[in-house]
Amino acid sequence: MASVSVSHLIIFIAALTVAVGVATTLTVNVESMSVSLDERGDSVAQDIETDISIISDAGSPDSIYSTDEDGNGEVTLLVKNTGNRPTHTDSSDLDVLINGQYQNGVDVDVIGSEGSTVWGEGDVVRMTVNEPLDAGDHRATVRVRSNEDTLRFYLDE
Repeated sequence: MASVSVSHLIIFIAALTVAVGVATTLTVNVESMSVSLDERGDSVAQDIETDISIISDAGSPDSIYSTDEDGNGEVTLLVKNTGNRPTHTDSSDLDVLINGQYQNGVDVDVIGSEGSTVWGEGDVVRMTVNEPLDAGDHRATVRVRSNEDTLRFYLDE
């Protein structure tokens, strides 16, 4: 009879050890998933609260595109932060595409707050890109996080 009790005790201890191992693994995985969901929720909230509008006048292409005496072209876009979250102008979340081509070296200035890198709610920024353009239809797209706005304009010769 004692051998039956000892074998039951060994099986019980083994079952408890396995249960503790499973519980520990589940706790770690649930905690990891919880942290991941919190981070994803913050990211989605930032995307929802971010909104922009290009307010440059497509009917006045001279205000969008200019050339200097050397023939170097420059695209200037006015973009308003219409969302509920400020954005940093030196952020990697900000992209500019001209005719589908990603633009490096975009100068971004907050109008009315020169030198500031914070693009607040309701603020307008001037984005300047050195890009020569030919006459014809063109498209400028500005992306901030997952939000984007596109401006189509036409240049005469």
